[in-house]
Amino acid sequence: MAIRARTVVRSIGERPDKANRVGCNLRNMTGATSGFHSIPAYLMPATPAPIHIDVSAPYRVDGQPARYQSVWLLARIWHAHRTGEGGVTAAVVRSAFPTAANLRMLVSRAFADFARWQVVVGWGADRQRDPAAANPAQRSRGPFWITAACARHLRFVADGRTLGPAALARRLGFPTGPQAAPAGQPDGVGYVMRDMAFWSELTQAMRGAQDGHAGMHGSAVAESFRAAGRSAGDGFQQALSLLKESLAWRRCGRLDQSRAALRRVDRLVQAAEAGAATPAFCAMAHIVRAWERYTRGDSDGARAGLEGLQSDPELRLVVRYNPRVRFEVLNLEALLHKADAMRAGHAGTARAAQLALDTFAGALQAAYEADSVDAVQHAAANIGLCLWLFWQHGLVDAARTLSASAVQRQAMRWLGLSEWICDRFGVGGGTAWNAIFLLRIARGSCGPDTPPSDRPARANDSMAAFRRQRPLSVADAVDALRPFHAPFAPAKGFVRWSAVAAFALEDHDAGHVRLGPLQLANLLLESAWYLTHEQGATAIACAAVERLAAQLPALRPAERAFFTVELRALPPELRDAAAEASRRRRKAA
Repeated sequence: MAIRARTVVRSIGERPDKANRVGCNLRNMTGATSGFHSIPAYLMPATPAPIHIDVSAPYRVDGQPARYQSVWLLARIWHAHRTGEGGVTAAVVRSAFPTAANLRMLVSRAFADFARWQVVVGWGADRQRDPAAANPAQRSRGPFWITAACARHLRFVADGRTLGPAALARRLGFPTGPQAAPAGQPDGVGYVMRDMAFWSELTQAMRGAQDGHAGMHGSAVAESFRAAGRSAGDGFQQALSLLKESLAWRRCGRLDQSRAALRRVDRLVQAAEAGAATPAFCAMAHIVRAWERYTRGDSDGARAGLEGLQSDPELRLVVRYNPRVRFEVLNLEALLHKADAMRAGHAGTARAAQLALDTFAGALQAAYEADSVDAVQHAAANIGLCLWLFWQHGLVDAARTLSASAVQRQAMRWLGLSEWICDRFGVGGGTAWNAIFLLRIARGSCGPDTPPSDRPARANDSMAAFRRQRPLSVADAVDALRPFHAPFAPAKGFVRWSAVAAFALEDHDAGHVRLGPLQLANLLLESAWYLTHEQGATAIACAAVERLAAQLPALRPAERAFFTVELRALPPELRDAAAEASRRRRKAA
């Protein structure tokens, strides 16, 4: 910090000893000769007059009223310098003012006051940089500091008495110095005596996400984690809330917001402000970034992100010894193997399918090791779907030593475990994937049929053939789901499969949950399929397929291709309804 010239001598002819306070800029304080080189040496006072900061109410600087926040920040920076603490981080400032809605505004006002008091405060890691040349837009990130020469000219007083570092700390309520706690030990009492606003906000946000609000109002959950971050009192709390915010934004499809939160995590990690948890946060940031790439269809980018994580000597240990981090890595890795197995023309699809199941099994183990029932239900649902898909496509059990019904029922049991956990533990809400997977597997053994060969084909043969297919009945499915059958009650629609799809769609349409475009398209497909199978080409079945056709533009090209194939497998009446809906949409556009 430098003290700028308050008043130059009244006239050039005055004696040097009558000169008022003349300051110096930051470069003069660090020994450079630029800045005041044009002022004769005899005009420069030997010792600039001190600046008096009164920290007893009402707060004053050289007798003029001053804002408490600005006085506190200057005092904290001076104290950090005098005690050897160094700079004051943004997290420390946020901890002191947990109710401040905008830290940037608080810092900007303080720096405006510093300028009025003719005090220069530096910020950032580079202490050789002149603050006048720095970008003020980055200022609120800190850390804040002053130079030794400038610190000597500040005088903190209270009730007419000059305060030293310890007395100032007691007066304003911040730590007395870096040795306040025994070396290597945190200040436990000071930590637990902090305001609990952060933990309260974070807990409420986590509860909202667990209750399914991430599906209902994904942006609201992300905003609640952001609100918790505004109350963060240190780098750990900031990084924790930012990671959760980033995940919430990704789950509701806001990848731009997810990336923005991740960039803030990166800055904390690079500055090592997250404390001992920095490697874990860094590893999770890698995973979240890989998930983001996977979500937007960049499988190669996601795979490269995981490889980079595993190749880092320090972060590799985090993956090995932190089961929750290990689950996230294995779960995403398994999904990448699944994508390889299901990609047409990909070499080694059978090997990829086996790797996917092996990796999902590892993710399941890590989830149980981490005591995370939410992670368990995710792994169980993925295992159930992939087991059936891989078997159905001949990627596993190529010799067909297992019967279709045995694999179908076992796949449903895994889904039953996932849904039972969601029902009993209150996690995983706001999603329809378990219902979609159950509906898909229940009709998974239905194959193509052909008109009878003993008579000519008739116009209604296609519909008749379609309706002759025999999906697994609801009663048989519920029996297969034992001992996890409790959530599959008739009151939840488990009387016929079309009702299961209808219940899920009604929840979305009523605003109880908010499903993404892909989930909604899948539900509409299953609804159309089962309505047609149970009732024929009714108005409600046609309405479902028309709504599906209208939903397709919201999907990625690869996703649309899947539904195009599925629509072709429906009877002509349904295909015609979908085609007509598409024509109307194109005409309206």
